[in-house]
Amino acid sequence: MMLTKNMQATISRQMYNMARDVDVSLYNYLDNIMPNDYIIDTLMFYQTSDGGFAGGLYIDNYNTNASVYQIYEAFRYMSMGDITSECEHEEFEKMINRALNYLYNRAEIKDNKWNPNVKTNNDFAHSMEFEYTEDNRNLFGYGPTAALLGYTLEYCKPSKAYYKKALKMIDIMLNDFYKMESLTKYEFIGFNSFLNSIKKLGLYKEEIEKIEVKLVDLALKAVSLDFEDNSAIHPLDCALFLNDSKLNEMINKELDFIISSIAPHGLWDYTRSWGYDKYAEEDSAKLKWIGAISVNNFYVLKKFGRIE
Repeated sequence: MMLTKNMQATISRQMYNMARDVDVSLYNYLDNIMPNDYIIDTLMFYQTSDGGFAGGLYIDNYNTNASVYQIYEAFRYMSMGDITSECEHEEFEKMINRALNYLYNRAEIKDNKWNPNVKTNNDFAHSMEFEYTEDNRNLFGYGPTAALLGYTLEYCKPSKAYYKKALKMIDIMLNDFYKMESLTKYEFIGFNSFLNSIKKLGLYKEEIEKIEVKLVDLALKAVSLDFEDNSAIHPLDCALFLNDSKLNEMINKELDFIISSIAPHGLWDYTRSWGYDKYAEEDSAKLKWIGAISVNNFYVLKKFGRIE
């Protein structure tokens, strides 16, 4: 299945009607309408005084205080928007330095993993996985940590102290990774992201094949084709940056499902739940998710050549 030109026209119109500015800026870049500088402009609204990101950049966490996961989300938008260390936006280097300062000098870290959540999450509306608990620390595992270490290598100059700290953490992480017998959904996403970063940079050349072989093996054991089960590990969660024939077949099935599940209004609806009926803000989050899910889906459809 392909995303037809008529579908794309509807998506373009509805993104302006229903999506946040940060999602529109990324979509406009992916659709070749505007340069990716505008992504930096929109991310600036979410950066906090201590250098982190907050304020619902990741929609299911309304905390106005910075957290590691929100920084991961900012870097993920940059990565989807092909922003590199060569970005000439006047605020880019400052934004990166402030975010890395938060990560490496302020954020909570235990067993070589950043805690994606902060205690103040519990004072604001949030979905269940963003409750500050030990269970959630384990749920995320190496998730955002793996991705953030890759992004550090991408966006930080090798002469910086943050870069050198990242290298030390990566050595420990890879030693742990090779011993792991299973991964959570967040860990699959994180290690895929890390693999993509080092491939782009040409780093850890002797490790790339070992990492990919291990990820493919674990993914084939964990992947589910029940695309309506939001708790399951799906092909695009565990194999977004892998190259394996069996996993590629599964990815193609998920891409077909994505195209077939466009809502009547022309974008994609939020089908997940916050996990409890604790916060009325979940209703407003569902509306914001329409644009965020739609730009994420457009990104993967374009990546795999499903745009007509």
